[in-house]
Amino acid sequence: MKRNKAFKVLPVLASALVLSLVAACGNSGTTKEANGSASPATTASVSKDPVKVTLWTPMNPNAKAVVKSLNELPMVQEWAKKTNVLFDFQHSSGNTPQDDVQQYGVMVASNNLPDSMLWNWNSVQGGTAKMFKDGTIIKLNDLIEKNAPNLKKILDANPQIAKQIKADNGDIYALPHLKVGEYGQYKTFSGMVIRQDWLEELGLQAPETVDEWETVLRAFKEKKGVIPFTLNKSYPLSFADFAGAYGVAGMSTIANASSFYIDGGKVKFGPTQPEFKQYLTTMQKWYKEGLIDPDFASNDTKTMDAKITSGKAGAFYGFIGGSIGTYTPALQKTDPKAKLAAVQYPVLKKGDEPKFVQASWEYDNIGTVITSSNKHAAETVKAIDYLYSDEGAMLKNFGVEGQTYTKADGQPKYTDLILKNPDNLPISQAMAKYFIANYGFSGLDDDRYNDQYYQLQAQKDAVKLYAKYANNAYKVMLPPVVLSTDEAKESAKILNDVSTLLTEQITKVVMGTVKVEDYDKTMEQVKKMNIDRAVEIYQAATDRYNKR
Repeated sequence: MKRNKAFKVLPVLASALVLSLVAACGNSGTTKEANGSASPATTASVSKDPVKVTLWTPMNPNAKAVVKSLNELPMVQEWAKKTNVLFDFQHSSGNTPQDDVQQYGVMVASNNLPDSMLWNWNSVQGGTAKMFKDGTIIKLNDLIEKNAPNLKKILDANPQIAKQIKADNGDIYALPHLKVGEYGQYKTFSGMVIRQDWLEELGLQAPETVDEWETVLRAFKEKKGVIPFTLNKSYPLSFADFAGAYGVAGMSTIANASSFYIDGGKVKFGPTQPEFKQYLTTMQKWYKEGLIDPDFASNDTKTMDAKITSGKAGAFYGFIGGSIGTYTPALQKTDPKAKLAAVQYPVLKKGDEPKFVQASWEYDNIGTVITSSNKHAAETVKAIDYLYSDEGAMLKNFGVEGQTYTKADGQPKYTDLILKNPDNLPISQAMAKYFIANYGFSGLDDDRYNDQYYQLQAQKDAVKLYAKYANNAYKVMLPPVVLSTDEAKESAKILNDVSTLLTEQITKVVMGTVKVEDYDKTMEQVKKMNIDRAVEIYQAATDRYNKR
């Protein structure tokens, strides 16, 4: 898919105003772009009591650690002053995604709806299309046309984004979280991570092929006496996308849309492809030789963290911020020479480019919907549209100028309130205490925050390395399709049954209690569970998406 790079998000100096929830006494006006043309006005033109709008959203863990509600954020308070709309945040009281789903269900069933809701709508069976059909939310096409000039400008300039946020019939139901433009190009944030200092000590190069990985892992085991490759039970069955080296999508602890992929325009289910058996053969061999953590199926996050930070593991699948940024200082407390480095996704043949890499679309299905209870729909859309403007994007990603950032050579730079927080908060939590940058929220992302959020050189290098082949992912990734209510219900039943069987059988194959050859019997059972019907459903949804 050709990526449209036409639209550019240009920074505009955000006003440093005193924090309060009182409406701003500003004049209507325009902001100037680089070419001198005027962009739509983004501030309230009349001094009056703010419109109050409730917004339900689960709270990001970083924010949850430092504030009781997003209402406390200076960025949110400044946003209210700029738009004359005061969002009253309501948060799920749960601690897990399952809790959030349950609370959402109770809220909808009781018809006790807030004015708006922000979430990853993949969490709801049938998604936003079903919510609209059920009367929970309203359609936004006309409201965007009349009240969201900044978002409309982006959609007009980037037809592939308009395609992503629309339903198959052309309806728009959510005001999206977007990564687009000059400062929104990084769409990958995780991948393979390895002990770089051990590679150097052993005279080894960063592995690129599966065979090179085997050589490195064996060296870690034999010469360092460690667990060569560790992982946790959240994604054990894909082994951090080693399956992708064999040209198929892997599988996490559940069989879901991520297990489907595109091959020549056709949807396929990774675990039923012949190449998947080749991958299992390698994984069984590695497990038998002790190259894979023997506890891979039971490790939780804390267990895996402990193995890595204590220097007992040589490689793993991780994240630029939460893994490299967290594990490195922990390791260096006891081993100052310890170094972590990103490693490219594996391939079978030297020189091949990886395709099954982590990447995201410009729209990640996180967005704000307007419920049927909202009596201020136009004002709500106008206020959220501010976050798609140059000024609003600066506020969302960097906070209030003079408080959490300043300008240096035209570029936003965080103050010591963020980088050297006086309460010793880690950067991720310091950011979350003041503004919204490192998690999904309606509006535009600005990747310039990564230059400071990722303070270690290893993190900065990882951003570039993981992004190198990210565009290849779009050749095999299932597009952001929308299933009908009936399709979602039918495919969910199939995949739940398939997941239970595959989780058990793949684990047994890797551990060697079941022969690889016997996986043929598992595939026969999967076919009897109607996996081909699930493929048909996703193929139909993909065909509809391509016709949007």
